[in-house]
Amino acid sequence: MNSTIIKTIKCLFIVFIGISIIMTSYDSSIYAARVTDQNKVSSNRQKPPTRRRNTQRPQQKPDEAERFVTIDFNDVDIEVFIKFISELTHKNFIVDRRVKGKVSIISPSKISVKEAFKVFESVLEVHGFALVESGEVTKIVPATDARTKSIETRLREEASEPEDKVITQIIRLQYAEPNEIKKLFSPLISKSSVILSYPPTNMLIVTDVLSNIQRLLHLLSAIDVEGVGQELSMIPLEHATSQTLVKTLNSIFSKKSSKRKRVASEPVKIVAEERTNSVIVLASEDDMLKVKELITMLDKEVPREEGKIRVYYLEHAKAEDLEKVLKNLPSKQKKDNKGRAPIISKDVTIAADKSTNSLIITAERDDYLVLETVIKKLDIPRSMVYIECVIMEVSTDKALDLGLEWRGGAEFGTNKGGVFGGFGTGIPVTSLDSVTQFSNATVGVIGESIKFGGQNFNSISALVNATKTDDDVNIISTPQILTTDNEEATFKVGETIPFVTRSGSSDSSYDYNNYEYRDVGVSLKVTPQINKSGFVRLEIEQEVKDVVEDSVAANVLAPKTTNRSSKTTVLVQNEQTIVISGMIDEKVTVAKSGIPCLGKLPIIGRLFSSYNNKHEKTNLFFFLTPHIINNKHESFKFHDHKRKEIDSSMKKEEQTIKLYKKSIKD
Repeated sequence: MNSTIIKTIKCLFIVFIGISIIMTSYDSSIYAARVTDQNKVSSNRQKPPTRRRNTQRPQQKPDEAERFVTIDFNDVDIEVFIKFISELTHKNFIVDRRVKGKVSIISPSKISVKEAFKVFESVLEVHGFALVESGEVTKIVPATDARTKSIETRLREEASEPEDKVITQIIRLQYAEPNEIKKLFSPLISKSSVILSYPPTNMLIVTDVLSNIQRLLHLLSAIDVEGVGQELSMIPLEHATSQTLVKTLNSIFSKKSSKRKRVASEPVKIVAEERTNSVIVLASEDDMLKVKELITMLDKEVPREEGKIRVYYLEHAKAEDLEKVLKNLPSKQKKDNKGRAPIISKDVTIAADKSTNSLIITAERDDYLVLETVIKKLDIPRSMVYIECVIMEVSTDKALDLGLEWRGGAEFGTNKGGVFGGFGTGIPVTSLDSVTQFSNATVGVIGESIKFGGQNFNSISALVNATKTDDDVNIISTPQILTTDNEEATFKVGETIPFVTRSGSSDSSYDYNNYEYRDVGVSLKVTPQINKSGFVRLEIEQEVKDVVEDSVAANVLAPKTTNRSSKTTVLVQNEQTIVISGMIDEKVTVAKSGIPCLGKLPIIGRLFSSYNNKHEKTNLFFFLTPHIINNKHESFKFHDHKRKEIDSSMKKEEQTIKLYKKSIKD
């Protein structure tokens, strides 16, 4: 009986103790909170009521700061500890299944609820876990995964008091190099944390617990200061000027610094010291080495030929002509069109020196290279043209015996007086607006031989030699001219005679005459132009002036002239002969006959003399043969050919002349 009573009392005592514990938990206002495993959450669970999103931490109830608890856990499961903190702080946690382990916490004194949560964060950090805020809930994940979650990101100025929660801190440096600070801080962060550097914006990005980040920021305040690790150096210059060199160096290092977008002053400062022609540099050790290396490369004596003024000596072209061509090149414009030829700057100046046949060019290197390319293409040796010409005057009766085998030809008309001559089958020829001042004048190309007086002459020189003793043939001139391609050649033979331009009497009854001197004789101008096909374009202008004495006033004799001229442009093959003819002139000569001796007596001599007027017409012939000479070898070859031709013709001429004289007698 007594034992039964004792057992009953013990049971009542145990029940009383249990009721007391339950009442104590209600008095402490600790409410149960649901602990959810992250991998067991159903996608169809009921969503909580919509609330206004608040990125700040949930505000604590008014009585949380006043409540105190005693934490005393010995080797308990970490999930039990998480559940305890959830009930204590009224927070909802999503626990990763990898969050496992035992915890032991000894706290002999009471602490506040806020301090208990910091203890909770520290316990998680020690065991390799971290808290990640996600709206109304907090995720508990391994610290290695925390940096990939949506953790809080703060700037340097937003850092608050230390906490053991994982955040991402953005640190903007003012003076220090991001890569150097990264090397310094890498051993100081947690193993599972990350530190990144971004030099373009001079920033560091650190993912770690807030307490450790605060420690790093404290260290950074002593490291990230102006002038740290910089050197001051004064570098004297030998050849370059300090002002010019400093502009170049500042342009280089300013571009480098602009990419970094530094907030404060530039780390590299370069100043020119004009008095000593030196450069003062304030820079870091690495930048100082770069600056000194650049100064060594730039501080060199510039050769004169490498400056802006250059002299180009021409070998073939004329400096004055090439100067005009180069000055007409288009100057550089703001927008360059693709596919256009190279253009030069408008600041380029070109001057020609006639005495040395050179061009003086003031330009930058790029512009000079463009001009040099053009000059080399224009300053080339040009071919030469050797022109043989024969100008003869033949009586019209004798001209009928001069048989010229025209190789194709058709008259333009009686007004224009020209012939469009051909070279043979399949070879084109052009005569451009042949202009002559005499009717029925012709221009054409002759065949392989010239027939005159019943004899064939293989060359013009043979014809000249055969007819120079003939009274009906007057060899006026035989010019031979050597000229450069596309250059005018001029030949003149004649005299300068006075022409009366005005006659009169002065107040003193003295007579006076005004004279003007003019050239008379033979004038020939030829401009050859060679094309790629071996044809020669000839611009021909010839003129023959004859003088006739005539009285225009009493006791005043003034010359009277006749003028025969032609102007034409033809295209002829190399070593082909062309002829211009049809310019006919009529001369009146007075023949005197009488009794010898008596006819010379004064006054009465005319009684023993008679005068007969003789009218004679002559035809003017121009023969031209161009020979193209491209180089020195062809020049020597042509010289030998002409010498052999002369020797051969001299031998044949003797027999030809004999036959010609015999035909005249017959």
